[in-house]
Amino acid sequence: MISVAICDDDIATTGKIENMLRSIAKRKFIQIETEVFWDGKQLEKAVIEKAYFDIIFLDIEMGRYDGITVAKRIREFDKKTLIVYVTSHENYMLESFSVRPFRFLVKPVSEVQMETCFSAAYEDISSVDCYFRYSYQRMNHKIPLRDILYFESNRRKIYVVTEKEIFQLYGKLNDIEVSLKSSKKIFLRVHQSFLVNYKHVDGLAYDFIVMDNGTRISISEDRRKSISEQYCAMEDTYYVGR
Repeated sequence: MISVAICDDDIATTGKIENMLRSIAKRKFIQIETEVFWDGKQLEKAVIEKAYFDIIFLDIEMGRYDGITVAKRIREFDKKTLIVYVTSHENYMLESFSVRPFRFLVKPVSEVQMETCFSAAYEDISSVDCYFRYSYQRMNHKIPLRDILYFESNRRKIYVVTEKEIFQLYGKLNDIEVSLKSSKKIFLRVHQSFLVNYKHVDGLAYDFIVMDNGTRISISEDRRKSISEQYCAMEDTYYVGR
């Protein structure tokens, strides 16, 4: 899930940005949650009170409490959020470098520009390490999600296949699939018994996929259309982001 804040004192602009982002995310099969602020103070207050946003789209020109001032305050509490400035004037760029903005978008922003920006931001966010955590035989374990090729369910056991090892635990693949939706990594449910890491998919055929270790995994008949759509959408996302 990608959490996005949009802050602009113009209601029409926030609505346009929110609609574009929701449309792009739906097309790319990316789950997002958006929150709109029409005042920089409201956004600042939310961050101070521990709200976390992966991306903040922030207008620079907002009356007395401008976007640069807001961003400087946000950076005191959050060093990692990606700040995308939305502005009518490019001459603010030099002044804003102190808050390490991720991108600048000049109004009016087109959907093509927004898609390029969002895809690059998503790639950046997805590259951050996160872990799959589980318990097995009274021990707690964690595996970096980037190392996992796929999960395989067999009877009551789940096998976690990585490039170097295979781990096992007791559980349900449905529960693992739900838990991974809160991460920034993309896993595709290609079969009732297989949940694969998109980053390790080397190729797609009509009824199977090939992982980058050479393993072929069948795609169940009822999932072929949706997997093809998701795979093509994600290929477009990462191509734009490169």
